[in-house]
Amino acid sequence: MFRIFGPPGTGKTTKLLDMVDQNLSSGIASTDIAFLAFTRKAANEAKERASLRFNLDPKKDLFYFRTLHSLALTLTDIRTEQVLQNEHYKELGDAIGVRFGVNKRGGMEDMPELNRSSDPVLSLISLSTLRKVPLREQYNESRIDTDWNTVAYIAEALKNYKEEFNMYDFTDMLKLFVENGDTCCPNFAVTFLDEAQDLSPLQWDLAHLLDRKSERMYCAGDDDQAIYRWSGADVQHFIELDSGSQVLEQSYRIPRQVHEVAERIADRITDRFPKKYLPKQAEGTVRRIYDMDELDMGEGSWLVLAQANFFLED
Repeated sequence: MFRIFGPPGTGKTTKLLDMVDQNLSSGIASTDIAFLAFTRKAANEAKERASLRFNLDPKKDLFYFRTLHSLALTLTDIRTEQVLQNEHYKELGDAIGVRFGVNKRGGMEDMPELNRSSDPVLSLISLSTLRKVPLREQYNESRIDTDWNTVAYIAEALKNYKEEFNMYDFTDMLKLFVENGDTCCPNFAVTFLDEAQDLSPLQWDLAHLLDRKSERMYCAGDDDQAIYRWSGADVQHFIELDSGSQVLEQSYRIPRQVHEVAERIADRITDRFPKKYLPKQAEGTVRRIYDMDELDMGEGSWLVLAQANFFLED
């Protein structure tokens, strides 16, 4: 599994698509290529860019351009109607006297968004599976308000409910795929995995399965941009893979002054993969503001980042 480290703006996805282009040009069929991403947004972006770039049908020709859990759902025997949805959690909650605050947008969201939006106990159960640690260990590491006996009771009830009605959640899909992958997963000429720094231990099991089923596999990411530790991401696994690597060194997005600030922050990260990258030629500006009214955003395109969504309400 060859690693491609891509600091901000160095074009990780473009690099992977260039490699897709090279493989297609060499005569490899698009259906023998898998392009997998951690989030639905990233997978859809890659599929859209590839379909336009290579004039391919996204549904037929790019069938294996998808998220990891979408791949698991597609290739296992699980049917869509067997995936737990809000109404199933409500039914279970009514039966055991618990009210779940499940994802308001339904059960087919990305894994990180599912964990962010769902009931804290359900998130805890999911996280213990993704991290491959006992539920009690995950509970002891958490700051959840619910007592352990209630958590254990809900976990057992959920397990029994899924067994009785033959239902699955996202983590079940991944586990089933890993367990049966040698028979249900096709062989690929080449597999690409984007945003690899955000994979959990269970998802890494899936990645290594794909590596065994592929003639060649490339995983791209940036350990300095790992933001999903709270959702079980094991960035250390990405750093410590015993394989070759390449660092994309030229950023096409980050101007020099912004690059200097970013590098000072990144240098404080411990256990990181050592890498250097160059800013683009533009100088850029960095200045501290104390109120959004100090900025005139009436013209041009603006990207505003914040630590929490409520900072962005205005």
